[in-house]
Order: sequence, then structure tokens, then C-alpha cells
Amino acid sequence: MKKTATILILLAALGLNAQSGSQAFVSAADQAQARLEKALNELDTIQQEVNSKKPELGARLDEVEATALRLRDEASNAARLKAGVDVEVSQLEKEKQSVIDNNNYIQSSLLNEYIRRLELTIDPSEIPLYTEAIRDTLAFMESEEEVDDATIFNSQLKIIDMSLDRVQKVLGGEVFEGPAIVNGTLLDGQFALLGPVSYFTDGGGTVGLTNGMIQNRANIYELPDYAGGINATISSKSGTLPVDTTDGEALEGITQDINLIEEWELGGFVMYPILGLFVLAILIALFKTVELFRVKAANAKDLDIIMDQLRNGQQDAALAHAKSVGGPAGEMLCAAVENSGEDREVIEEVLYENIIKTQPKLERFLPFIAVVAATAPLLGLLGTVTGMIKTFKLITIVGTGDARNLSSGISEALITTKWGLIVAIPTLIMHALLNRKAKGVVGSMEQAAVSFLNGITEMRGESTDH
Repeated sequence: MKKTATILILLAALGLNAQSGSQAFVSAADQAQARLEKALNELDTIQQEVNSKKPELGARLDEVEATALRLRDEASNAARLKAGVDVEVSQLEKEKQSVIDNNNYIQSSLLNEYIRRLELTIDPSEIPLYTEAIRDTLAFMESEEEVDDATIFNSQLKIIDMSLDRVQKVLGGEVFEGPAIVNGTLLDGQFALLGPVSYFTDGGGTVGLTNGMIQNRANIYELPDYAGGINATISSKSGTLPVDTTDGEALEGITQDINLIEEWELGGFVMYPILGLFVLAILIALFKTVELFRVKAANAKDLDIIMDQLRNGQQDAALAHAKSVGGPAGEMLCAAVENSGEDREVIEEVLYENIIKTQPKLERFLPFIAVVAATAPLLGLLGTVTGMIKTFKLITIVGTGDARNLSSGISEALITTKWGLIVAIPTLIMHALLNRKAKGVVGSMEQAAVSFLNGITEMRGESTDH
């Protein structure tokens, strides 16, 4: 019964719930229908607004499309113009680079080479006038500091202007003052430059023709027979001048050689140790010559006398005669006589000891002479190296067109080698002769020692082979 009542209660509750849910569904459907109608009304309103604005939007769209076409045409034209401009710019860049390359070639090659050659072509008498400015310009151009091209070009143009002015002066003849070397003496005077030839006068009777260069100064070959014409030409710019039609070959054949002092100065600093070593070697050689030739060698006659006295039992007389021999040989014989009563081995050791003691005294200072003979050529080679370094430095500045500007370095290189050999050859000969003399003295002592031992052995009745 209780179960039946429970079921009935549940069924009643379900019926109530179903009725309540049906009512809620109907209410929700009504609300949805109302919202749909409202949305449709709003859609109609919007559609009407769109339809009303559609013509205006179509017109604006046509206008925008026309504008886009116009801008596209303008962009295409601009691209074509840009391509043309790029081609022109590229051509201008090439022309600019070509101009820069030509300018660099003219500036770094042609002008530099011209300036270097200008120093080589000027007359030795003109060196004080132009060389400093030329070398300053070359040093300025080759400086590691950054300098703009315009500054370098202006400095080069100054040298070009200077060279043009020089050509004009040379063609018309020019008189100027300057220093010159005459027979190794530096004199101040006046030069007359006419084309490639220059003449000099010191105003005191010394006149001549410029012939090369010494110590960066014009070297003058004297022409006393033409003093009147040269002095008149320089003073009044009118006169008779001698001309060398052989282009310098005649003067080269008769030019005097430089003297010893000039040669010494051209040799440079290496000449001082070469001369110092040579003087020391000569002094030591003289001392050793006197010392070695004063040494008296024991001869066979003295040895025979000593042996005869020993056979006769006259040891004191033998010792006195040995002392009279003197020198290293006499000292050795004295020691031998004093020990003549000892065994052969003892006498032999005494003799050998005297020879060993004497040999260093005879040969002292001789190694120094040998060292000088070996060192002098090396010092000459050092001078050669330094001279060539100087020459190559000059080549970097003035080029290789004219050897006169390189003469100082070449002279130093050759002169030091010459003097190194001049010192080495006689020094080597002196060492050989003195060493031979010293060895001869030692050899005579050895021979005397052997003869003494043989005489002692024979005197005692012993075999010579023992």
C-alpha cells in the first residue's frame, strides 16, 4: 500500500512539472519570435540605407579606381625616369673615377717622377738653390700622415712653376752666387749658367768649369788660361767662354783623383776602427819583430862544447857556457846541465817543461794580429753595407737616373772595402812571418833538446833507441 501511494505521488509531481515546462517553452518561443521580427525590421532599415548610399559609393569607387590607374601610370613613369637617372649616375661615377685615376696617375706618377728627375737634371752649381725645396716636396708627398690631394697638388705645382722659371733663366743665361769645391777646398764665388754648362769664379783668380759633384757641392775643374773670358762673362754677362764639345768625356779623362783626406771622409765612420786596428797591429808587429829576432837560438857548436865539458866532468864550466847562450835556449840548456845526472826521463821532462813554458811567451800578441787580419775585411764589408743602405735610401728619393747623387753612398761602400783589404793583406803577411819565426825558435829548442838527450845517452853508454 505504501508503495502504491508513493508511485501515485510521483506521477502527480511529474504531471505538474510537465505542465510547468510547456508553459516556459511557449514563453521562450514567443520571445524568440519577437526578437526575430525586430531583427528583420532592423535588416530592412539597413538595406534601405545601403540602397540609398549605393550610387554615391559606386561613384566614389570609380573615382578611386581612376586615381589608382593615374598613380600607377605615374609610378611607372617615375620608375623609367629613375632607371634613366641611375644609368646617368653610373656613367657619371665612372667618369668621376676615371678623373680620379687620371689625377692620381698625374699626381703620384708623372709629377713625382718629373720632380725626382728635376733634381737629377739640375747642374751641380744649382743644388743649393733648388735641392732643398725639391726634397721637402718629395718628403711631404711620401709622408705617412694623411694629407688631402689639393695640398699635395699645390706643393707639386710650386715645384713645376719653379722648374719653368729655371728653364727660362737657363736659356737666357743666369749668374748667381754659391759654394764650390776647388782642389778639395770649399770656396764661395759666382756661377754663370748657360744651358747645360756652368762656370765659376771666386773673384780672386780661381776660375773653372763645373765638373761633377763632391760632398753635395759643385766640383770645379780649373781653367786658368780662360780666366779673363770667364770673369768678364760673369761680371758683365759678355765674354768668351770655353766649351767642352765631348760632353764631359775629356774632363773625365783628366780629372784629378781625390786625395787621401777626401777619401777618408767619404769612407765614413768605419774608417776609424779600421785605422785604429791597423795602427795597433803595426805597433805589435814591430814589438814582436824586435822580440823574436833578439832571441838567440842554440846552435850545434854550443851544444858540442857543453857535451864535451860534461864528458870531462866539468859541469860548472858546462853550466857557465849554457848561461852564455842566453834566451830561452840558454835557460833550457842550463836546466838540462843542472839535471844531467838524473835519469833520461827526468831530463826529458825538464826539457819539455822549458819548451812548454817558452812557447806562450814567443806567441803572445800574435793572435791579435791574426784577429786584425780577419776583422779588417769584415769592417770593410760593414762599410759596404752601410754605404749601400745609404745608396738605396737616396734611390727612393731621387731615383736612379743620375749616379752623381748616389756617389756618396757608393764611395763609402767601395772605399771601406778597399781599406779593409789594404789593412788585412799586410797584417796577414806580418802574422804569417812572425808566427813562422816563433815556431822556428821553438823548433830549434826541440832540436837542441833531442840532441842533448842523445848526447847524454851516448855518454852513459846507453842505446840511442832506449
